[in-house]
Amino acid sequence: MAIGITIVVLLIILLLWYALKGRAWLKTKSWANGFFAWIEPIEIVLYRKSETLLFARLKILTGIILAALTNIGTIDLTPIMPFVPEKYVGFVQAAFNLLPLTISLVGWADQRLRNTTTLPIEIVAVPDKVVAENPKVAEAVAMADSTKTEAVAAVAEAKAA
Repeated sequence: MAIGITIVVLLIILLLWYALKGRAWLKTKSWANGFFAWIEPIEIVLYRKSETLLFARLKILTGIILAALTNIGTIDLTPIMPFVPEKYVGFVQAAFNLLPLTISLVGWADQRLRNTTTLPIEIVAVPDKVVAENPKVAEAVAMADSTKTEAVAAVAEAKAA
């Protein structure tokens, strides 16, 4: 059982590295082209080639794994419970039991937010007052939004064909 947990932890660490740094680093290496030709269809199916979605789904998976391990009794709080004052034992148990669900819900929220994000952070971060007072900035924001809409429509059209 310990070997299985170790493998899962190592896999999670590897996926975390891939989402945060590895994919971008590998993209700069010509020897990784074969890997990306092989992995791209899988990336599209699993997380639409979005590192943000990969990280969000990794959180969801981590929460599910922790919930399973907690339910089958692999994770045991007994060693730390003597350090918890008696009046807080129930709260600590409840918090610990809800932790996997909380992690999964945070991953789900991240995924939802990523799917509804429409503009680059550089554009979103511009204060509304600056956009309202500067016609050039307002035009650039409108152009970015329309370009995004056109690109999404072109991709949808290409998929339909």
